[in-house]
Amino acid sequence: MTGTVLAPARSTPVPKKVLFPLLLVPMFLGGVDSTLFNSVAHDLPVLTDSWRLWFIDGYTIALASSVVLGSRLGARLGPGVTLATGLFVFALAGASPALLDSAATWTASRFVQGFGYALIVSSVASVIGGLPETSERTLGYSLWITTYSVGAGTGPLIGRTFVGMDAYATLFWLPAAVALVCGVLATALLRGVTLGQASSTKVDIASSALAFVGFGLFVAGLQSHGAALGRVLATVAGCLVLAVFCARQLRSHDPLIDVRMLSFSRLGAPSLALVVSSAGYTGSVFLFSAEADSFLSILPVSVLALWVSLGGFAFHKLQDRFTAVHMLQVSLATCAAGLVVAAFVGLWPAGFLIGLGVGVSMASGDAYLLGSVPPKDVARAAALQETSLAVGAALGVAGFGGILAATDSIAGTAVITATAITAVVAALRLNRGVFKA
Repeated sequence: MTGTVLAPARSTPVPKKVLFPLLLVPMFLGGVDSTLFNSVAHDLPVLTDSWRLWFIDGYTIALASSVVLGSRLGARLGPGVTLATGLFVFALAGASPALLDSAATWTASRFVQGFGYALIVSSVASVIGGLPETSERTLGYSLWITTYSVGAGTGPLIGRTFVGMDAYATLFWLPAAVALVCGVLATALLRGVTLGQASSTKVDIASSALAFVGFGLFVAGLQSHGAALGRVLATVAGCLVLAVFCARQLRSHDPLIDVRMLSFSRLGAPSLALVVSSAGYTGSVFLFSAEADSFLSILPVSVLALWVSLGGFAFHKLQDRFTAVHMLQVSLATCAAGLVVAAFVGLWPAGFLIGLGVGVSMASGDAYLLGSVPPKDVARAAALQETSLAVGAALGVAGFGGILAATDSIAGTAVITATAITAVVAALRLNRGVFKA
């Protein structure tokens, strides 16, 4: 059985007025990045149709497959060290496309940048979770969500502004410069921060590699570029590799992802809701940015983040009035309705419905997933939560983008994806788990 070691706790001398900005600025960068390239990928000069989806998905594939590994490394090395390392990797990889001129190298840099952000987000979660006072942790998580949402709303506006100025290289240099400064500050101020928590002695790089390869192949099969046989083979190969990953996790006493929790008798329903809501958000940003050609036309996409935040607030007001499954079903159904409205009415009312549905679904999925397990399993549930969101982000771009390429119709893509979400709503009736927020 894998043992544990205790890392000596050390209270950080960094004042909270310095600590919180140092943690939250990278979260703002992550929020910006989650929507920036989704909204301007159609206008970047190097990318062709066959590379555009990979450029976006490479980041989220790497993030999904390595975010839990980042937590393990943070427990070993200290979250301050992994935060600084992640920021330097994020900065270097983020600036690389400005110096490169091929779609392949641009995409490779995005894979590396996704790994850097995995180190960042896992480190920030560890530092905030390790704060001694409950009020400090609550404030930290609230600021995290708000900062990320503001960044996500700002991303399309930044992208459209600089693309309109024909200064797309700034989209790579500017976030990299901010990340570099944060990395230097994190190295100077946080390198001695450790956690007084049990940390796993097992850093399972092999399982993380299996997840990376399997998920990457599966996403490749969803995309509509390339021969049909090749895409089918990629999907099958991806499923086989992911099956090996799951078998490895089932045999492990200290798995990266506890796949036993994915049963509908346990946490399968909120996990599925997180995947679908995350996919609905990132896919919608990508889809509705396809024909945006001005600052004003991108505004409905940018405001999506505001409606997502509103949905999170609405969940806390409504959670006592509905059962958990009904909350998940209604929120996803609202998202599906928004996609239909986008196809036949317009983006402003559609954005409100999609954002509200996604926000409630994400907030409820998080609350039910983390609140329905005993304290000893919270870390494993958190790993499942982080991975579900990242997986959904990648599937959203691949799925929406693949359907758009196949149909060449934004309205048709919206209707097809709304139908798929409706099928998930129906499937949630099979849930047998008991949830509490």
